[in-house]
Amino acid sequence: MSATGSASLLVDAPRPSVRAVLLDPLSLPAWNPAFLRMAGPSEAGLAARYRITVRPGLSGAFTYETIEPGLVRMAWRVPGFAETADWWLDAEGERTLVRHDFTHQGPLAAALRPAYQGVAGLRLDRLRQVLTG
Repeated sequence: MSATGSASLLVDAPRPSVRAVLLDPLSLPAWNPAFLRMAGPSEAGLAARYRITVRPGLSGAFTYETIEPGLVRMAWRVPGFAETADWWLDAEGERTLVRHDFTHQGPLAAALRPAYQGVAGLRLDRLRQVLTG
């Protein structure tokens, strides 16, 4: 069983600034409260692998699957749960229209499905807060 979510937000920051936040893997726990800890290279790359700890203390792996000017795709897995997250970035002058889509799979994902209602919008709001202070 899989679950999905999606939301969009126009952010008052240029696309390179938005990409820089998304491609700063070690700072992801600062604005994504699902991540408790992340360890690995400080520079994002398709070959990089990160060890993560997520709430409620499960350990797993995080990777970047796509890094393009208009798309950053991330994936992370812990026992019973897998997420693929897309961040679509469309330049709008000095602002960026960000669309965040995610897909969850696994038995833990099915159990947590109600808790993830609206999470795409919450993540976008936290990203906006990081970008605009």
